[in-house]
Amino acid sequence: MIETNSLISSTGTAPAGRHYNVAIAGFGPVGATLAGLLGRAGLSVRVHEKSQEIYPQPRAVGFDQDAMRIFQHIGIAEALAPFVAPFRDGVYYGVEGQMIQRVRRIAPPYPLTWDPNYTCDQPGLESVLREALSRVPHVSISLGRELTDFEERDHRVHLRSTDAAGNVFHDTADYLVACDGASSPVRRKLGITLESMDYDEPWIVVDVIVNEDSIGRLPTTNVQYCQPERPSSFITCPGNHRRWEFMTLPGEPDAGVIPEERLWRLLSRWLKPDQARIWRAAAYRFHALIADQWRSGRVLLAGDSAHQTPPFLGQGMCQGLRDVGNLAWKLEKVIRGVAPQALLDTYMQERRPHVVETTRMAKAFGCIISERDPQKARERDARMLGTGADGQPGEPKTLYRQDLIPGLAHGLISTRAPLAGKVFPQPRVSRAGATPMLMDDLAAPDWRLVLGARAALPWSEAFIVLARKHGVQPIIVGDAGMPRRAGVIAVAESEGLLQGWFETHRCAGALVRPDFYVFGTFDSMDAAAYLLDEWAAASREESVAAPALNT
Repeated sequence: MIETNSLISSTGTAPAGRHYNVAIAGFGPVGATLAGLLGRAGLSVRVHEKSQEIYPQPRAVGFDQDAMRIFQHIGIAEALAPFVAPFRDGVYYGVEGQMIQRVRRIAPPYPLTWDPNYTCDQPGLESVLREALSRVPHVSISLGRELTDFEERDHRVHLRSTDAAGNVFHDTADYLVACDGASSPVRRKLGITLESMDYDEPWIVVDVIVNEDSIGRLPTTNVQYCQPERPSSFITCPGNHRRWEFMTLPGEPDAGVIPEERLWRLLSRWLKPDQARIWRAAAYRFHALIADQWRSGRVLLAGDSAHQTPPFLGQGMCQGLRDVGNLAWKLEKVIRGVAPQALLDTYMQERRPHVVETTRMAKAFGCIISERDPQKARERDARMLGTGADGQPGEPKTLYRQDLIPGLAHGLISTRAPLAGKVFPQPRVSRAGATPMLMDDLAAPDWRLVLGARAALPWSEAFIVLARKHGVQPIIVGDAGMPRRAGVIAVAESEGLLQGWFETHRCAGALVRPDFYVFGTFDSMDAAAYLLDEWAAASREESVAAPALNT
């Protein structure tokens, strides 16, 4: 339910406050996605957003398969189709215009069925999110109301919000999650500091709508121009939308309004003013910053309030979406009383090292692109190309974008079992006589014990008993003729994606978390029983501190 001024009476007074399971500050893609995940889990949610409308211009222009999997869970993946396109491969050009590196997407079949990476129209994406949330009865969204204060007492968070007319509202929540951006008022009130990973560079971002008769003039791939005179990036977005990013050079203004003539000078290498229109231009400082704490009692940080990364790996919005994908199921378990509050400590334990590693990678790509010293740039090119046996430069290295994204290394994962912390695949599967569907949609997200086809028939009875003993959902991926059993999901897959994964990693099955990270894999029934016992013990234990930044 999206509200604007509907909560304000004709006398200008606020109605009596309500209590919610979770309050969210901020209604960008991260806050909206968290609201969707929590609402679909049946929790009551209050979202505070000071703006009345969606920001009409693009900011984030990409996300990956992990994000699309999360959008799938809140039921909007198909509705996003008009606003997304597969992310194109990328090339890096050196000082002399020679190719020094390629970045490609992995070959199909894709591990999650979805394309590995997408470009997007952010305003369109947000409109789909908001339309979907308007149909979720447990979610109340207050547009034009800013969260102005909060205090934790009496085992809840007391919230104060204010609208543009000065009306004050008071509510309470079990937990507050700050998705309120890089300048996060919630983070500042908590006194949480940001640790720097030593990257702070000024850039100009220009979004352009290219005329249909001029689109063919432009590269068909994404391009990083690693050239000292003006490091820059070119990104193909959905439709005729194209984005350029230009490094600001010493002596140039790096803030404020950018004159249009300056923008066209920057774009002149590719386009003339009569061939396109400028949609948006903004000056940014690309940062690498990570909060030293992500939780203070019943208040948690997510998205840009917890971390900011340079854009060179396309992980800005993805990081925030992974945050809420990790956090939502843990909040649901704690609020329902089936897990201790210590489970929330694993949020930072798991996400912060992941963000550190991904940000470190984005920074490394940024340093490749933005080298301004011509001699150092030539040395970089030679180093990246290497030297062949004939003394000539070698071939450009090819990187696969999804291989650059780490799994989980800490938190609620097995300390011994193989593949702990990896992302579990999602094949397309079917039950006997039924329409094929994505595997995640078989049941509501929860702990799952998945058995592969190689072991399905000889192990099935013992496997089902074991899963039921520990209260996890048993899923058997076998063949279409497997008999049905009450409480057991038995399916066949069409492309052999999951079976290939099991065979590659020499395992028979996996214990999978509600966010589809692997707790651990097993190759025998004894190993499966041990894994479940380890999970049960780990779920009860007090958590430990997250690793330090170590930049």
